[in-house]
Amino acid sequence: MRKLVLYVCLLTILLFPTLTYSQTTTSQIIPSRDKLLNGLPVIILPRTSTGGVAIHIVIKSGATFDVINKAGLADLTSQMIYRGTNDFTGEQFREELEYIGAKLEINTYWDSTEVRMLGSSNKLEAMLKLLNQMLTQAKFPQAEVDQLKVERLKEFESPSNNLDDKFYNNLYGSHPYGHNIIGTKQSISKITRGDILDFYNRFYLANNSVFIIAGDITPERVLPEVKKGLGGWRKGTPPPYTFVPPTTQNGINIKLKDSASSNEAEIRLGFLTIKRTDPNYLAAKLLIDIFNDRLAKHPEWKAQASLSARKLSSTFLVSASATNLNAANTISAIIDESKKLNSIDQADLQKAKEKLQQEYYNNINSNTELVARWAELENYNLGSNYIKDFSLIVSRISIENLQEVATKYFLTDNLMVSVLGKASELETNLKKLGKVELLLDEAVNKTVNKTDASITQPSKEQTQK
Repeated sequence: MRKLVLYVCLLTILLFPTLTYSQTTTSQIIPSRDKLLNGLPVIILPRTSTGGVAIHIVIKSGATFDVINKAGLADLTSQMIYRGTNDFTGEQFREELEYIGAKLEINTYWDSTEVRMLGSSNKLEAMLKLLNQMLTQAKFPQAEVDQLKVERLKEFESPSNNLDDKFYNNLYGSHPYGHNIIGTKQSISKITRGDILDFYNRFYLANNSVFIIAGDITPERVLPEVKKGLGGWRKGTPPPYTFVPPTTQNGINIKLKDSASSNEAEIRLGFLTIKRTDPNYLAAKLLIDIFNDRLAKHPEWKAQASLSARKLSSTFLVSASATNLNAANTISAIIDESKKLNSIDQADLQKAKEKLQQEYYNNINSNTELVARWAELENYNLGSNYIKDFSLIVSRISIENLQEVATKYFLTDNLMVSVLGKASELETNLKKLGKVELLLDEAVNKTVNKTDASITQPSKEQTQK
């Protein structure tokens, strides 16, 4: 068995010339890595005396591969894999899950589909049996497909002005990133059982996935169980990832949606920026943290910035709100503030570094968070030393690095702005900032941008998104 032995990011103290940082976690983990004959990588992260295990399976294909005009296909497929298998009906599967005291969580992202199961280490064999049923023997009964579509369509019945969704739709346009992960009423209606089965057969492959487990286990115990449970998972040739990056906006483009009864405007502004796999991504994260500190000095803007993580192109997004009459001034002020990101002092950088390191390590104290961190580095090919070296990587980021990222990736002259408010009070002033398009369509379909959506937890009740 080939093993890659690492000392993973859980040292008691890390010392650097410009940074002293103490981690609260004192346990040391020695990961073991192997690969089954079907091409499935198996990563084992022993953490003794925890009593439980967290299994995280990354399928390296997500909503980016949704078929044209059938947005929501990847997500619908993921929610069908436990609703009828060779050995279980959907109800029987949920009962078995409850019987062994395990919890199932499924998420569809743009770049991956991820299945997580949590339970007791002494129920590992039973957990692997259920995973085998989902990943290799899902049957997609027509009645279950119909029921899931009914449930999903009900979510679209009530109109909703979801400005985040509208912003992403406008920003990415016709690019695959431009649709909503759970789809729309129109796209869900078009999806058939055959579409779901085809997606499952094309992408749910052993050699297109990674198996990660952390908890009260040892490699000697786990590997034979995984071979038994998932050694028969089919391998194949997954479709290549040939998508081109989305096109950057030219100038400041403002999409205004009228809400005649609103006295306050909701604002989203942002642009396409650095991809998750870029070595400078963490420098961009530090910039966002510094920017948020500066935004906090202007509470009247009610503004918060964020940076998404996507394989082709991430998103810099600022969410804010203001009175209708002051919205244009607020947008202008935020843009001006973002242009100052080239000016950073050492104290600001040091504070941002310490915050980023603390948040990163605090989030891996549990098995659940540890496997999630490892899933991230596998999905974006960050390297097996990424977790161990995270503090070192962050400590080496300089002011010059941040200035380079700000100049190259934070292009505030090319912005997409979405505004929801009373158009009669907004339009004239917004036109002073850029090109304004007044959206006169019906209220936006209720949708969820699942980049930040909560995971699905199947239960005996109706599954909710």
